[in-house]
Amino acid sequence: MRAGRRRTADRARHRGHVGGAARGAAAVGVPARRPGFAENSAALGAAFDASASPYLAAYPGQAWPVDSTVAVASLRLHDAILPARFGGTVERWLREVRRRLDPRTGLLPHRADPGGGAPAEVARGSSQSMIQRFLVDVDPAFAAEQYARFRELYVVTPLGLGPAVREYPEGVDGPADVDSGPLPLGVSLSATVVTLGAAQAHSDAPLASALAGYGELAGLPVDTPWTKRYAFGLLPIGDAFLAWAKTARPWVARPPSAPAATVSWWWRTPLLILLTALAAAPSLPALRRRPAARG
Repeated sequence: MRAGRRRTADRARHRGHVGGAARGAAAVGVPARRPGFAENSAALGAAFDASASPYLAAYPGQAWPVDSTVAVASLRLHDAILPARFGGTVERWLREVRRRLDPRTGLLPHRADPGGGAPAEVARGSSQSMIQRFLVDVDPAFAAEQYARFRELYVVTPLGLGPAVREYPEGVDGPADVDSGPLPLGVSLSATVVTLGAAQAHSDAPLASALAGYGELAGLPVDTPWTKRYAFGLLPIGDAFLAWAKTARPWVARPPSAPAATVSWWWRTPLLILLTALAAAPSLPALRRRPAARG
């Protein structure tokens, strides 16, 4: 019985990823593999319709709202490129999600009870960054509300050194895990990179530009005539996420109106001062010795 439930959950998770792959194919003009896409969409729609929770279990006894958000976005894609059939499913999902937001933040929770969908863990940056990227294709108005709240609670400037994204909302500390990575000053590098894609999808050019610029200043990029890699090329997955984030845009919804800017034009100044000081530090002992040598 347990093995059967695990296979069912794995199939549902796989279908969501198939939908995501079809989204990418459609975005670059490659026809979706329609028979498989339609079949997987039908299975996802049926699973949502039969579930008491808007958050399908990704594994037995475990449900992460981010997975269901991507899956519902794939249903929106289905209805954009094939005969529409999931409008009611999506509207019900949105209605049930609004009833189950994280009470502390007003956002979709990081983890939910798989039975009824009640929030089981406070919203976290590593999943919110992905949710904000895809929710705009599900319901642009709701997505705009959620994105504004996300920026307010998670986008910070630690030590004044440019925008970054916290894993937990301000005032809350928690442990790091495989999704968040290390959390220096509470900041998640993975959430910060993926938020670049969310900012792109929401037409938030100031934040997208600042996050991209921060990567160029502090991401240790290495250029060759054919490639560009970050972190000296030691983390290929990071390069992949950056490429994905920098090219992100809505695939079904129209690009939304730009939100009010929250990043100032001089955000680079503190970081440039710090980098200049670090570059000059090795020469300071020699400068101090010069007057003594003249004497």
